[in-house]
Amino acid sequence: MKSIVCITGLLLAFALSLPAQPYQPMDIPFRVNGKNLALSLAGGLNNPQFNEIDLNNDQINDLYIFDRTGDVQLTFINEGTPGEASYRFAPQYAAYFPAELNDWVLLRDFNQDGAMDLFTQAQGRAPFQGIIVFYGYYQNGHIAFQRMLFDNEYSLVNFTLLNGTETQVYVSNVDYPAIDDLDCDGDLDILTFNPAGGYIEMYANQSVEDGYGLDSLIFELVEDCWGGIFESSIEQAVGLAESPGDCFNLAGEQAEVTMRHPGSTLLTFDSDDDGDKDLVLGDITFSTLNFLLNGGTCQQAWVVDQDNGYPSYDVTANIPIFPAAFFLDLNNDGKKDLIASPNAINLSENYNVAWFYENTNTTEEPVFEFRQQDLLVGEMVDLGSGAYPAFVDYNADGLQDLVVGNIGYWMPGGQRDARLFLYENTGTADDPAFELVNANFLNLNVFNDNYSFAPAFGDLDNDGDMDILVGEIYGQLFYAENTAGPGNPVAYGPWQYGYMGINIGQLSIPFIVDLNRDGLKDLIVGERTGNINYFQNIGAASAPMFNPNPDESPNLAGLGNIRTSVPGSITGYSAPIVLDQEGQYILITGTEVGQIEFYNDIEGNITGAFHQETETLGDIKVGRRTRPAMADIDNDGFLEIIIGNERGGLSGFQTPISLNSTSPAREAVREEIVKVFPNPAGEWVTLQAGAEGKKSLSLFNSSGQLVAERQWNGERTTVNTGGLPAGLYFARVIVNGKAIGKKILVR
Repeated sequence: MKSIVCITGLLLAFALSLPAQPYQPMDIPFRVNGKNLALSLAGGLNNPQFNEIDLNNDQINDLYIFDRTGDVQLTFINEGTPGEASYRFAPQYAAYFPAELNDWVLLRDFNQDGAMDLFTQAQGRAPFQGIIVFYGYYQNGHIAFQRMLFDNEYSLVNFTLLNGTETQVYVSNVDYPAIDDLDCDGDLDILTFNPAGGYIEMYANQSVEDGYGLDSLIFELVEDCWGGIFESSIEQAVGLAESPGDCFNLAGEQAEVTMRHPGSTLLTFDSDDDGDKDLVLGDITFSTLNFLLNGGTCQQAWVVDQDNGYPSYDVTANIPIFPAAFFLDLNNDGKKDLIASPNAINLSENYNVAWFYENTNTTEEPVFEFRQQDLLVGEMVDLGSGAYPAFVDYNADGLQDLVVGNIGYWMPGGQRDARLFLYENTGTADDPAFELVNANFLNLNVFNDNYSFAPAFGDLDNDGDMDILVGEIYGQLFYAENTAGPGNPVAYGPWQYGYMGINIGQLSIPFIVDLNRDGLKDLIVGERTGNINYFQNIGAASAPMFNPNPDESPNLAGLGNIRTSVPGSITGYSAPIVLDQEGQYILITGTEVGQIEFYNDIEGNITGAFHQETETLGDIKVGRRTRPAMADIDNDGFLEIIIGNERGGLSGFQTPISLNSTSPAREAVREEIVKVFPNPAGEWVTLQAGAEGKKSLSLFNSSGQLVAERQWNGERTTVNTGGLPAGLYFARVIVNGKAIGKKILVR
C-alpha cells in the first residue's frame, strides 16, 4: 500500500522527542463517484499556475504547478503516452525548487542550456514589487536552482533610466507577467503593466545586442504602451491605437476613473504563425479572457482586433474571478495546449479551476477545443477551500473512517457550500482504502450561514460511543450525541448549535481529550488568532459541563503558551490534536503558515508552558492553514497523518510516532522481542527475534534511504554492514505484523 518510509528515528523511545526529518508521502487509494482517484492526496488546487519542466532530466517535460493559495509548489512526473495526459504526483521534486516563492512563478530557459530557469515575484525577499531570478541546472538526475545575482542591493531584475540610474522592473504582486522573445532576437523580454495601470510596458533584453549571447539579463524599457492598447478597469474591451507606434489616447473624466490597475494576467504566443506575439489578457474585474491580435511586427507591436470571450469560437473560458492563461503541451502530442485558471485568492471558483483546451491544430497556428474544467483536480480529494479531517469508525467494522469538513465550495455572490464528507474505509486492517459514501454527512449544510466545518469525535458523555463536535467560522460549536451505544454504527441525534455557550471568537477547531486525566473528557479548541483554548470538564462522567468563558479558571485561553502565529501576524489558525504516548500526552497542531508544530512536557503541567520539540514536524510542506488527523490505519504500529489545507485537499504521510499506548510495560515487552548484537557493529550485525513465524527487516541510513532489506523465518538473521559508511542506522523489524524499531551504530 505504501512506499518505503524515508524518516529517521523509528524507535518508540523517540515518540516524545522527534527529529525534524522529512516524512515520506503516502499513496492511499480514494474512490469518489465510482472513480479511483489517481492523485488523491496531492492536496487540491485553487489558483494554479502551470509550467512545463523536465524534473528528472529524462528529456521529457513534466509538470510544475505553483498555487497562489498558500504559495505552494506541486510537481508531477509525466507518464503519459502521445496524445494522453497522465501525471504522477512526485512531491519530492518540489524540494529542489527555491523555498518561499511568492505570488507567481514563470519557468523559462533564458540561456537555452536545456534547464528551465525560474522567474518569480521579489516581494517577500525584497521590499519592492519586482522580479528575482533563479537559474536552473541538473544535479544528480534532478533539476536544481541557484539565485541569480544582479549588481544592485536586492539582486532584482533592473533597467536603466534615462538619467543613468537603475530601478527594478515593476511587476505587481497580483499580476502575472509575460516573459517571452517579443522582438524576435532570440533572448527573452518582459511585458508588465505600468504601476499606474492601463498601459503595458515592454522591457527588451539587450543581452544579444550587447554581445553577451544568451547568458545575461540586461533590460531596457523600449515600449511604454506595448501594442498601443489601454486596459480600463470599467470595461473589458481594451482601447486600440489607430496606427502602429501610437498609444490609445485616454483623456478627460474617463481617465480619472480608469487610471488605476487592479490586477491583470498576461500570456503571449504566436497564434497565426506571422512571427510576432499575440496576447491573452485576464483582468481581476472580469471573468473571461481577452485575446488581442497583434497586427504589427516583432519590432512594433500593434493590436488590431480582440476577442473578449476567448476562445469564442469554442467554449468561452468563464472563470469567476480573474482568469489567467497558460500555454504548454499537456497531452504529449507535441502541440501546446491552453489552460485557464482563476488568479484571485479566496474570491474565485475553487474547484473547476483548470480549464483544459486541447490544441487540435499546430503550435504555430493553434485551435483550442474545450475538454474539461477540472484537469488534475478531478483526480484529487478536493473540497473547494479548506479541509478539516478527523478519524472515526462510523460503521463499527474496526477500521478507521475519515470525516472531512470544508470551508466550502465557491458559489456565486460570495456564498459557500460547506459540508461534512464521509469517506468509508473499504480496505483492510493492513491496507486502507477510502470511498466517499456521503457528500453531505449529517446534513450540516442546512446551516448555510455557517462554514469552515471542523469535526472532532469523542465520548463526551461516557456511554461508550463517539459523539461529535464541529467547529465553525463564528467560533461556536455544533454538537450531536451518539445514541448508538458501544460497538454499533453511529446514530446521531439532532444538531445543537452553540454547545455550552462556548464562543472563542473565530474559526473554532475542537478536539476531545481528558487532558487533566480526571476521568472527564475536556475540550481543547484552536482558533484564528493562533492560541489554543482549554475547557475543563466540570460536570460528571455522564453529564459533561463547561464554563463557556475561556479566560475563567479552570479554563485557559492560552494552553501551553502556544501561539501558532508568526512574528508580525495577528492570525495563526491553530488546529490542535492530542495523542497519548506511553502515558504521556503530546500535542500536534496545524498552523496558518502550514508547518506542523509538536509539543510535549504536558503531564502535570497544564497551566505551564509546553515544550516545543519542533515547529516543522517531518518537514511537512503542504500549504497554508493545515489541520492534522492521526491514526494507525495500516496496522504497522506507527501512526499515519492525514493533513487538510487551505486549498481544500488532503495529504498523507507515514510518521515514526508509535501507536497510541497507555501501557509502557506492554510496549517494553514488544521491544524485547528483537535484540541486536554486536552494537556498535563492525563487519556484521545479527538480529534475533524469538517469536515464531516470518520476520522482515528494513534498514535505513540517517538520511532515510533504504540500504538493506530481507525476510527470514528462523530465530536470527545476519546482515553484512562492512560495506556501509560509519554512522547511525535505523532498523524496522516486522514481527507477527507488529513494527519494532531499533537503532544500530556502524563503525
